[in-house]
Amino acid sequence: MAEIAIDIDGIPARYMANLFVGELVNFTALCSEKLNLDVTDTLILGCVVFFGSNKGVNDAVDRGELTTDVSSVDQIQHHAVIAKSIYLRLGMSRETVRRRLVYLESRGLIRKLEDGYFFPLQTGEDDVTREVRAHSVEAVQRLYAKLSPFMAQ
Repeated sequence: MAEIAIDIDGIPARYMANLFVGELVNFTALCSEKLNLDVTDTLILGCVVFFGSNKGVNDAVDRGELTTDVSSVDQIQHHAVIAKSIYLRLGMSRETVRRRLVYLESRGLIRKLEDGYFFPLQTGEDDVTREVRAHSVEAVQRLYAKLSPFMAQ
């Protein structure tokens, strides 16, 4: 795929940045409303979800096992996440991240394993993030619709 050159100082880039930041604010507000999480907890939970499933999701996509037509949550290999990877990424204190991980575990949003924290499979009654996933899909669809004209230029 050819790289698309976009002037980062131009109006289209500013429009894209504005749309992206707006979706980030909307996502944070949704986590506050639906999961009763503050911004710090949302970021830390997001790190556990992203770091824990990113490799597994990308590997499954690369193997052709996850497409818009064929997908199963059972095909994703999740990995435990250590607090260090979170506090280094977010620039937070180690103690803040540790305390928040314990809190998120007490809420049942994550689980502690010997080698770190794990985001449990979201299915059935244990699925606490369905609305967040639905919002994410809708956000990507909104962004795609609004940004497609600029990508063709």
